[in-house]
Amino acid sequence: MKRNLKTRLCCIPLAVVLAAAFVAPASGMTPISPQEKKLIPLAKKEGAVTFLQTSFNNPTIRRMRAAFIKHYNLGSGFKLNSIQKGTGPTVSQARQEIRANKFSFDAVAVASAGFFIGAARAGAFLPLDSGQLKNHEENAKARGVFYDYPHFIAPFSYTFQPVWNSGCPGVGDLKVNSYSDILDNPKLKGKLIVSDVTKSTSYSLTTIGLIENGFDVPGMWKKMKALDPLVGFRTSAKLQLMANCEGAVDMWNLTGRMIQIIRKKPDLAKVLRWGTYKDGHVLFGMQAGVVKGAANPNAAKLLMDFLLTKEAVDIVAEEEISFYSMLKGYKPPASVKKYMMDFNKIKTLPIKDQTAAAKKFKKMRKEWQKVFR
Repeated sequence: MKRNLKTRLCCIPLAVVLAAAFVAPASGMTPISPQEKKLIPLAKKEGAVTFLQTSFNNPTIRRMRAAFIKHYNLGSGFKLNSIQKGTGPTVSQARQEIRANKFSFDAVAVASAGFFIGAARAGAFLPLDSGQLKNHEENAKARGVFYDYPHFIAPFSYTFQPVWNSGCPGVGDLKVNSYSDILDNPKLKGKLIVSDVTKSTSYSLTTIGLIENGFDVPGMWKKMKALDPLVGFRTSAKLQLMANCEGAVDMWNLTGRMIQIIRKKPDLAKVLRWGTYKDGHVLFGMQAGVVKGAANPNAAKLLMDFLLTKEAVDIVAEEEISFYSMLKGYKPPASVKKYMMDFNKIKTLPIKDQTAAAKKFKKMRKEWQKVFR
């Protein structure tokens, strides 16, 4: 999923007073592993880390910065810098800097398995020695979340859900529990928003995942086209179309983006709805790694482990909502639990081969264009 293509650089020193002078976390916090303890003094010496990423907005980064510094007692002068870009620009920048061996960032996180696989084969990542990954391995394997340790991990994952505006004409009593609830509903003619797979890795991966799991995707496209849909791209832009009733139903969006809009316009809470597909959801990981040649490799490795802690997972759940951790036994905060999917109750549809999936994009996108262009 591509985000706002404008780069947002956050580089604000955090002036915090840390009471403890040792590495043990406060009671109830995630225990710090021996691997992390080795990294802490090295990270302190480096004094900063720069994170190139697609998914975390400024409020998330501000909270994460404070929690990261507190958790490892890194000191008030430590800086966690975030460069946020869309998926395409993030991958493009990372590739360019890897080729040039000159880096403006230390760690990169983006949902692009193809990029990470290629970069790892080229030796672009430093090997990780994670003390926290063991707490995620079981769920990641069970749900088909792709990573390749020690080259890179997948601290978070996401999937798309149906979202609709019940306040738009003719939509009021709609309930969506399957794709057929949308595709076989003639009342939704002129009200459907279709996602543009030609502009998004995430939409393309979802499409390939459905095909690999036996869905008649060309048949689904024909049914979508028959409903005279709008074609949209970014999740936030599609939600704005729904808010204005220019399009009332989006098959693929994120509840997190929906809640962020509701926070700005509380009245929308009365009409915006979301569902899940009993047919299944294509779940894909946000991969993350530390580049070889990073100016702050130890702080970057420490950040990778921090993203796997409950402290980081809670922050992401509360601020972003739609990005899911594979942390074993994790339960989201009560404030956002009702908006989040329970993967113990949701069928996930694995992408069988992440490398092969990317190679199928070109042909699939041409077929999509024949229907919608």
